[in-house]
Amino acid sequence: MQTKQLVTNSAIKLTIRSIAIAALGLLSTMLVVSQTAQAQDVSSRQFVAPAVFQAAGANAASIQSTVDAFRARLGDPNNLNNPGPLKNGRREINWDGGNPNVLDTTAPVTPFNVFLNTRGSQFTTPGLGLSQAPPSGGPQGGLAVLFANPTYGKIFRTFSPSRLFTPVGSNITEGSFFIPGTNGTVPATVKGFGAVFTDVDQPDGSGPVGRRGNRGASTLIDYFDVNGRVIFSSFVPASPGDGSLSFFGIAFDDARIASVRIKTGDVAPGPNDDERHDIVMMDDFIYGEPQLLVR
Repeated sequence: MQTKQLVTNSAIKLTIRSIAIAALGLLSTMLVVSQTAQAQDVSSRQFVAPAVFQAAGANAASIQSTVDAFRARLGDPNNLNNPGPLKNGRREINWDGGNPNVLDTTAPVTPFNVFLNTRGSQFTTPGLGLSQAPPSGGPQGGLAVLFANPTYGKIFRTFSPSRLFTPVGSNITEGSFFIPGTNGTVPATVKGFGAVFTDVDQPDGSGPVGRRGNRGASTLIDYFDVNGRVIFSSFVPASPGDGSLSFFGIAFDDARIASVRIKTGDVAPGPNDDERHDIVMMDDFIYGEPQLLVR
């Protein structure tokens, strides 16, 4: 299986809802695309285009180099659970606590505050809640039992073993940032945010009709500033076939991302992943070290 990788570092001129669209197909080389951008912002700070990192392919190796490049752009070290504010580095969440033997399925909850104090991120959904679960197995049976769909135990793959992250009763996840160690009392911004996805089958629909037709991409990330304005929005690249992995992330030179909104798939998990539905799960979240919010 070939892979697709794209890094955009030059100036991008976008309207507030313009979209960086992943190219169809799986390319074996890294592409550099120049675009221009302009954000509608009442502040005096001029919009500067972010660096865009994206990749998709059949397995972890297909996206590993792009994920590593994104980590390098955000900077070292991985600050783990250390309290902030810290000047440099990044935070990561892999839903397993670094232990591949963790196979518990957590009950859906919103807001999801497991990493609020330790890593400065809170996640919510308009659905029933957010859950961590392996594709199958474990004491609670994983995604296959959580969604009462045995096919889910076979069609999703983890990037970092052994659990995935998903909304229940919705396909929307919203994230906001805080200074680690303040238990959500001190809002923050980050300079970059990226996520790994599994089984994104549906491309953006801008090219030849695929097996799902030109229905538009199923998976999308919106990035917002401190005033709730969209400062960047992009489809997540697709790689048809069960268990594929995708990555999408952006990084600015300064911390201007206050929140994100992630749409996974074209419908809430539950139905079969087939010609009519693209069901998508999430794995690792990687984001810049949360910095004190400046308006």
